[in-house]
Amino acid sequence: MSNESGYSEQKALSSVQLLAEIPTLIETLLSAIFSRALLLYVDLLDSLGYIIRYALIIILSKKLSKNLQFEYNYGIGKIEAIASLLCDGIVLFGMFLTSCISVYSIFFPSKPSDLLIGVAGFKLYDIIWDFAFFANQRKILKNHHSAMIETNYAAALGALLFDGIAFVSLMAMWLLRNNPIGGYISPVVSMFAVVYLTVGCMKRIKTALNELTDRTLPEEQQMKILNTLTKHYNGYSQFHSISSRKSGEVTMVDIRLSFEEDARVNEVANLQKQMQEELNSQLGNCVVNIIVKTE
Repeated sequence: MSNESGYSEQKALSSVQLLAEIPTLIETLLSAIFSRALLLYVDLLDSLGYIIRYALIIILSKKLSKNLQFEYNYGIGKIEAIASLLCDGIVLFGMFLTSCISVYSIFFPSKPSDLLIGVAGFKLYDIIWDFAFFANQRKILKNHHSAMIETNYAAALGALLFDGIAFVSLMAMWLLRNNPIGGYISPVVSMFAVVYLTVGCMKRIKTALNELTDRTLPEEQQMKILNTLTKHYNGYSQFHSISSRKSGEVTMVDIRLSFEEDARVNEVANLQKQMQEELNSQLGNCVVNIIVKTE
């Protein structure tokens, strides 16, 4: 699948998700007001974050679905990293507010409402939609890997898991509504959901920051590059330096070498081709550039 078609599919899916999330937001707001369950206020914050996320993804997908080869010569890795950073930042802020509310509710628990059984029914409806969106997002990810699409896949999985946990929790709270334990179920479950989603967000944020700051590849991958270079030591006269970085799903490697004065252009080209084929098998999607250093 080409990049353009992948982003077009992502735009279509996010548009449907946005339209579906608006009634979910209204439903969650009303449920939270009448049932006074903390878990639903957490869900409300989550729903608001998703609406902002979907709107942002639609805008970015529309931009990225065009041919940007001449507008961004070095690829769109940094644009995707920024998009991933913004989306995860929204989720992370919501999780921070959720954790604060959860801690407060653990110390000051409230009796669950009798209306929770009806709210659980609405949540089961949400799970059906979550599963459909997750399946479509997974299909897009299988055919098109990018930072933004991977972030959306993680968000779709998080939504499915969170609503599943919320459904089970709401049922447990309703069954134990006359038991003191029932008041602690919502904040405790919310904290577990916060920890799970926060860990995922932090990992993706770290990856996005590494790309935005052009951080050098990990030492293990650099050693693979040096080993490949050593195998071809007869193809050049002197090694000077290596520069490497990740740009989206592409690994960029620039190698500065010196050659004998009688070296031919096709010899340098063949060396570059051989090294790129070898590093492609070791590092994945890789672009190797040989920069000829003059004495």
